[in-house]
Amino acid sequence: MSKQRFKLTISCYLMLGVSLTLIQAKVEGAEEWTTVYEENFDQQLEGTIPKDFFVLDGEFQVVSKEGRKCLSLSANPVGEHGLLFGPRLRGETVRLSFSCLGAFKSRRHNVFAGALGGMRGLGFRISPSSQKISFSLNEEPLSLQNINWSSTQWMRIHLEASTNPSSKKTSFRYRITDELELTSSCEGSFALEKLLSSGRCVLWGFSYSGKEMYWDDLLIRFRN
Repeated sequence: MSKQRFKLTISCYLMLGVSLTLIQAKVEGAEEWTTVYEENFDQQLEGTIPKDFFVLDGEFQVVSKEGRKCLSLSANPVGEHGLLFGPRLRGETVRLSFSCLGAFKSRRHNVFAGALGGMRGLGFRISPSSQKISFSLNEEPLSLQNINWSSTQWMRIHLEASTNPSSKKTSFRYRITDELELTSSCEGSFALEKLLSSGRCVLWGFSYSGKEMYWDDLLIRFRN
């Protein structure tokens, strides 16, 4: 399926659910959010990466997969590979979302991870083999939750950190869905007894299956 046709399919679903979307927008205050970063790789040359990406380790490049352009991480060598992207967070209330596609071989699954607020910020790690998502702050464990994750279809991850400077606390929400957002894998929230640290967003990939892994449609929003 081409990426244009894929996006047209998404548009059709959105049109069918327009009433629900409008109600949800009012409830969530969607009009208060401003997009500060968006990357879908459509304008990026294959074999390159966006100029704002800072690769920590690993062989990342834009590829064409099934008619859509996306970011790929080479299957070899297997290790902890990651990159920084987007604006530097400085205590803003922020939403990060992105799509990703993994793979598996036998019982070995590709693992997706990342963080808000730099490498020692609010981190997450998805472990498909155990069907768990874990959260950490400055590499200290915070929470472990069950998920329903697929390593054979595009999934979408939604993260939101709401800061409260007066109380110096951060409220965190997460939601994982299929890419069309028709079904929810899991969702939840918890509170941090401190403000989110300053830093850029981070994505990590662990190609334990020995197969490539992919990301697409990176989106960062700040609340006004």
